[in-house]
Amino acid sequence: MQYLYHGSVIRGITKLNANSKLHNADIHVIYLTDNIPYALFYIWDEKRLGFGGKHVTGWIKNGIAYYEEQFPEQLKTFYKGASGYLYCIAKHSDFSTVEDREGMFYSSVDAVVDKTIYIADVYEELMQYEAVGKLKVLRYNDQSEQRQNELTDMIATSIIKHDFYKNDPARAMFMKKYFINAWKKAEERQ
Repeated sequence: MQYLYHGSVIRGITKLNANSKLHNADIHVIYLTDNIPYALFYIWDEKRLGFGGKHVTGWIKNGIAYYEEQFPEQLKTFYKGASGYLYCIAKHSDFSTVEDREGMFYSSVDAVVDKTIYIADVYEELMQYEAVGKLKVLRYNDQSEQRQNELTDMIATSIIKHDFYKNDPARAMFMKKYFINAWKKAEERQ
């Protein structure tokens, strides 16, 4: 049986509800993926990180999940010690592919969970997928100085664009805590 996956810190989900808004459309859907490492990125520990919004810097290309760090040790910082659940849903005709997003599927119909897998440490699980070539981590410290500067500039520009998240104090604290260099650069540009 072929499964689609949904990662979550929430325990005991038996049905996934179509609560997310479909990009560029006015319908509510469930998003799922056929790529386990990518689904693991969504096991986001709000209590540990102090922010409920997910900051996922990953994608799927040619069946492989990619994760690009935007600061040193980002993957480890966000996922080491985080635990959660991988919810497995049998792939069926209610699921459509998301346009321009490899490995992503959606359905406007609620879906019953067929199987649940507990993930004790998301980071350790991701490292196993990296070891077998199903995940490629673009580590910040391995990037050229030019690329590091581009990443920092990109985040600094976003911080400025969002006015230092003055209307979202939780995100502001999150960005200031983890994206230290980008936050400083944004302040310098003010």
